[in-house]
Amino acid sequence: MKVVGISLLMVLFAMPSAHAQWEEDWNPWETETEFGATIVLAPDADEQALGMIWAGASTNRILDNGLEIGVSGRVEAQKDHPQRAGFSGIFIAGDSSQPGFQGAYTGLASGPAPDEVDLRAELEEAYVYIDGGYGEVRLGRDEGVAARFHENAPSVFSALALGRQSLDPTGIDMVTTRHDLTGPSAKLSYATPRLVGIRAGLSFTPKADVRGLDRDADRNLPGVAPITLTNAVEGSVNASRLLREQGVRVSAALAASTADVDTPFYATSVYDRVTTFSAGARAEFETISLGFTWLQSDNGLAQSADYESWTAGVTKTFGKTRIGLEFGAAEDGLTSLEGDAWKIGIAHDVTEFARISLGYGENSLDRVASEENIAAEWNNSPDGIVIEITLSR
Repeated sequence: MKVVGISLLMVLFAMPSAHAQWEEDWNPWETETEFGATIVLAPDADEQALGMIWAGASTNRILDNGLEIGVSGRVEAQKDHPQRAGFSGIFIAGDSSQPGFQGAYTGLASGPAPDEVDLRAELEEAYVYIDGGYGEVRLGRDEGVAARFHENAPSVFSALALGRQSLDPTGIDMVTTRHDLTGPSAKLSYATPRLVGIRAGLSFTPKADVRGLDRDADRNLPGVAPITLTNAVEGSVNASRLLREQGVRVSAALAASTADVDTPFYATSVYDRVTTFSAGARAEFETISLGFTWLQSDNGLAQSADYESWTAGVTKTFGKTRIGLEFGAAEDGLTSLEGDAWKIGIAHDVTEFARISLGYGENSLDRVASEENIAAEWNNSPDGIVIEITLSR
């Protein structure tokens, strides 16, 4: 009886763990989480310390018919330049030949200095998806396919990478090749499977009405006619190929987007549909990466107000250390502004979850055919050291 009693107790005490193991083995949902933070230090810039934090989660399961269904979400908070929120509705103080209007794609405008913006937070991603043999469908807050499929020039930075800066210590960066027309506004997207290295996609956004951290798609700014983008359509094609004999992976992307521009009655004759194009290419060797990106938009204005930008970069890897050089430039017809930027830097993976990047760079911003300073409160050609520390998991 004593042996039987001990055996019974062992079975009873073992049952909870056995049940938990059964649940773990048979739970059809797989969940992943991510979180991280980036700190940017720029001793010589207007803003000497900036930062961002984020957290995300996704869960999915495979159905009996092979379809994968899932949900994904991400929240983010940023402390950017107080008058220049990550290329989101930029204002350049001063007179303009076309005052009172802003680029439907860029948000660039001339007018009074905006109110200072402190720490901001936003739900940047919240969508459901179905993925199977015929492709993937997403519904909810998400980037459009033009931004998702884009090929960027390589950089040793993440938040400070030229053409896609999330944080801007200088407050005057006007170079963007990020083809993000609608930001995190709710949309429907479809992407084909990758066949022979090629994948295509299409996104539709009924109304771009979310003020994202790096893309203010619903701009209502003081002194400038408010605009709202509706019926936005984006299309993109991405190709990636590994050339084994040459030891290089080559990737390229093309994208186009268009949207209606809804404005007050007094600005209807000024705006038309906004159309934007972008392209990017990248080559990755064993230790060297190089790439080039380009973007052009008519900004949705009837008169000549085109925006055009490009970036190029190269990086070289030595174990856990990477060095890089990048350039970028842009011109905007609406504000008669032109800007360029360059950075040289070195990054080191301290641990699996921590990276530090150190570099030196310069941004410049000038009004075409004018010696006039762009804004009294900004240095229009700042340069100096930048440090970026990223923790992610």
